[in-house]
Amino acid sequence: MTDLAAKRRAMRLVFRERRAAVDHDDQAAASMAIMARLARVPVLRTASVVSGYRAVRGEIDIDAALILLAERGATVTVPRVIGEFMEFLPWHPEVKGSPGSFGIDEPVEGDPIPFARHDVALTPLVAFDKSGNRLGQGGGFYDRAIAATGSQRPVIIGVAHSFQQVDTVPSETWDMPLDAVVTEDHVLEFRPGALDPTY
Repeated sequence: MTDLAAKRRAMRLVFRERRAAVDHDDQAAASMAIMARLARVPVLRTASVVSGYRAVRGEIDIDAALILLAERGATVTVPRVIGEFMEFLPWHPEVKGSPGSFGIDEPVEGDPIPFARHDVALTPLVAFDKSGNRLGQGGGFYDRAIAATGSQRPVIIGVAHSFQQVDTVPSETWDMPLDAVVTEDHVLEFRPGALDPTY
């Protein structure tokens, strides 16, 4: 294992434990605060297709925000893992789901929507830094999905607790940066104008 890989692994272990240790009430409060902040993000008010995720192991639960987006008329998707890649299937609370490769509830029906057709992607993460570097779970699924979109990349918004921010994420060459992060305390924009399509 290289020194960089060891640093990334150690950071994952620390922040997975911190995330999992958040109690139910604090987790619910963080989810509500983030839902309110997401509701004020201009690009989400106009987005036609938005990908989200199903929270596990201390990730911020964004189901309520996804439901609001769907009620506004957006098509909402969540990922399903197929081998080394993810596909994005339409989601709403009544969608039939089943635990996937990592124990995450995934839709079992519906036609995948290409990631490049998404306007915005709300992504979970383990840690992030002030430059928008993202440390994920280590599978590289989002990095591959983002890289494959080319010039049609959606706006990538990380969703996290404030304590998941670090000074520097040790990054690999294939890591895809975030455009912004929304926490319970802040909306941090790393690519100027990313959150406002009229910018």
